[in-house]
Amino acid sequence: MAEWIKCSLGDIAEVTMGQSPKSEFYNTDGEGLPFMQGNRTFGRLYPTFDTYTTKITKIAEAGDIIMSVRAPVGDLNITPVKMCLGRGLCGIKAKNGERDFLYYLLKYNISNLLNKESGTVFGSVNKKDINGLEVNIPDSVSIQRKISEILKKFDDKIELNEKINENLVA
Repeated sequence: MAEWIKCSLGDIAEVTMGQSPKSEFYNTDGEGLPFMQGNRTFGRLYPTFDTYTTKITKIAEAGDIIMSVRAPVGDLNITPVKMCLGRGLCGIKAKNGERDFLYYLLKYNISNLLNKESGTVFGSVNKKDINGLEVNIPDSVSIQRKISEILKKFDDKIELNEKINENLVA
């Protein structure tokens, strides 16, 4: 039986905080990399892109988790392509490659991160808050994988049901 260990998110994940280029480098013509600076175009699991930038600052690779770090804090998506991260987002990558487990772990623990929110006008969290988030994980990667496989099946079924519903409405 696997044991559960308490650790900080920074022990198991690499966090890249976003940095926005100047707006003069933004476009809607698809030039450069897709760019986001908040959760405006987040989907249930994956974002859509309507803004691009030719000035690359901070990057999230395809498959990285992206998280909103400014009001609202904690919305999560997975980027389907390499993208430029603006200041309202961070990219998170599992050090052991178990992205799906990390995604569900973050979903489960997001309320603990929200307790660290600061800011008078806009709630926000910083890299120290994110890296310091305490989580409990199974010490076995195979158990982590089994957990994420089960949860992913539920997400896949929800996504399929949403597509069926959209077709019924159309």
